[in-house]
Amino acid sequence: MKYFNYILRNALRNPIRSVLTLASTAICLFLMMILLAFFAINDEVAAQTRIYNRIITMNANGFAGMVPIGRIPQITQMDGVVAATPFSWYGGKYHDQVMPFAQFAIDADTVFTILDEYTVPPDQLADFKANKDGAAIGRLLASDWKLKVGDPLPLKGDIYPVDMNLTVRAIYDGASNRDLRMCLFHFDYFDEAMKRVTMSSASGGSLATNSARNSGNAGSIFVKCKNANMMAGLCKKIDDEYRNSEFPTRTQTEEAFAKMFSEMLGDLKNAIYGIGAAVVISLLFVAGNAMAMAMRERTSEVAVLKAIGFGKGRVLFLVLSEAILVAGLGGAAGALGCKFLCDYVDIAKFTAGFMPFFYIPWNIALFGVAVSLFIGFVSGFFPAMIAANSSVIDGLRKVV
Repeated sequence: MKYFNYILRNALRNPIRSVLTLASTAICLFLMMILLAFFAINDEVAAQTRIYNRIITMNANGFAGMVPIGRIPQITQMDGVVAATPFSWYGGKYHDQVMPFAQFAIDADTVFTILDEYTVPPDQLADFKANKDGAAIGRLLASDWKLKVGDPLPLKGDIYPVDMNLTVRAIYDGASNRDLRMCLFHFDYFDEAMKRVTMSSASGGSLATNSARNSGNAGSIFVKCKNANMMAGLCKKIDDEYRNSEFPTRTQTEEAFAKMFSEMLGDLKNAIYGIGAAVVISLLFVAGNAMAMAMRERTSEVAVLKAIGFGKGRVLFLVLSEAILVAGLGGAAGALGCKFLCDYVDIAKFTAGFMPFFYIPWNIALFGVAVSLFIGFVSGFFPAMIAANSSVIDGLRKVV
């Protein structure tokens, strides 16, 4: 701290150059935090699901395959199972929205036993269970669309040839890193609508064929296990049970299920890391150029410092500290600013339904600050070495 005022004055000697260097670092790291956080959130949330002891059964051929609804009671009766519910994606549109929010047909009697991290007022939960056209929606979804208990929630079928005329019966809440933008409604209500379409299409057209195929399809099955030790055995038992059936299954833990979506992105993760590396390299050149110009302007000053007794190590320290200070302030503004912005502003509602929540994990924010300090160190190292090894006589002769 002895030389802090001197270092600070040097950093502000050319305020425009320092501000531009700081701003370029801040903006680039701000954007890099958003890219890195996308994958970090997925991994972090997936790991956190371990405590809920849930496994998910889907068709072995993927989401396009069918999981008959009749398997729900069969799985429920297996030893070690607490409860099971269908989780069938609906994908309808609410009013004029472009991207649908998450909508699932579920078993109202068991869904909040399985998704026990969510809380629902008891009276609302009872009302949701009692009314077949009822819907339970997340707190953030209710806030986005200004919905409250008792409001109609009409959904126009897009994937399926049926509309769901729902009524909000319950609003659930939960932790900030859980999906509070889902709409959950009775599977029976959805399936009955599908069967009516099938029966009314007696001519046997394409609509009847599609409806007959989709009716009775649970989509996927969420299973709550009694404890974590039983999960691997239950996954194997369920898959073995239906291995030779018309609709074989693939059962995995909720963590593995969540990571599967990251794998679907293919090499995008490495591409983003490559973009991040390119950003760091470009910032090194920007900051390095700024420091080189600053040292060129202060050649005579460095010579005077050495002439009055400042050694090579001290000159090296002063120049490096200046570079690290400017880059570090930019990194703190970009990385920590991005984190605090995402903590206090609900960025997810601007993603058109693509992400139910978004935040910057602390490890990513601190990584951004560390990157900025690295940029400051590397960009200032060579100018600092040149300044430390410069000749006093040559420096005093030079007129800048």
